Amino acid sequence: MTAFATIEEAWIALRDNKDAQRRAAAIVHLGEQRYAPAVPRLTALLRQADPGTRYLAAKALSQIGDEAEAALPALLEALRADDMFLRAAVTGALIKIGAPAVPGLTGALFDPSSAVKRAACKALGKIGSERSVGALIFSLRDRNAGVRKFAREALERIDSPAARAALADE
Repeated sequence: MTAFATIEEAWIALRDNKDAQRRAAAIVHLGEQRYAPAVPRLTALLRQADPGTRYLAAKALSQIGDEAEAALPALLEALRADDMFLRAAVTGALIKIGAPAVPGLTGALFDPSSAVKRAACKALGKIGSERSVGALIFSLRDRNAGVRKFAREALERIDSPAARAALADE
């Protein structure tokens, strides 16, 4: 059981933002309740807050799911953070948002960071959009073995004719 009896109590605690522990509990509660009106505030926290709060905001956005689509720009920006825990939470949120995240994730396959590319491959594979197949095929030639592995796994999950052909050519 969380520290809040109602969504309104959690929303007030999040909005007032005075006590870090209470704010953290509010973020968790609002995520558990899938409270979509909190998306703009959670998005702001994802960009501005301390690492722990950013992580909790990403997790809450993940729980809100496809109704958190407005957070896509901030999530894609946070995907590039050096914090692997934040990146994992952001990846989960992007997967839950689904198809609207595909263009940004496809772009992330060309990021200089191998960690970002691996996260993008993982998310694209779980989303399963055929629109990402071309970029994933390109990622099969990445110089990082981990990126190549995750791109291959993503193509296997998508299982389209183009994906099967690319995997057969390997």
